[in-house]
Amino acid sequence: MKRLAYIIIGIVILLVAASFAATVGQETDSISFNANYIISDSDLPLMKKKALDGDAESAFQIYLHYSLGKFDSICAFGWLQIAANQGHAKAQYNLGSTYMEVALFKNMELAKFWLKKAEKNGEKWATERLVELEEIELNQKEKK
Repeated sequence: MKRLAYIIIGIVILLVAASFAATVGQETDSISFNANYIISDSDLPLMKKKALDGDAESAFQIYLHYSLGKFDSICAFGWLQIAANQGHAKAQYNLGSTYMEVALFKNMELAKFWLKKAEKNGEKWATERLVELEEIELNQKEKK
């Protein structure tokens, strides 16, 4: 539990630093193929405040903003963790899938943890991913 708290604190610090760096002397990119996921510069601070005050949907929307709109994977991952910790089922599913698939974050124990939470919270695809994860673990045991 203490480790999780340190991780969350570290991510929040990174997010604040990244947010500050992004606003200093830079113009926003006005062209994006994923404009539906872009949160305006004027709305983003309010969304961040709501998210940090416990609004899981706002945190998830910010995750989408950074993962599909502005393409900042580090910020996206941080907001995904925040949304998942706040109980957002889709965020929990996405976080579990990230831990399962993305080499940089690969951790099968955390993948299972978050996919089970997502399944418990009604995310229908989580069950299929858990079956996939069990097959991967079984294959790894057979190779040993």
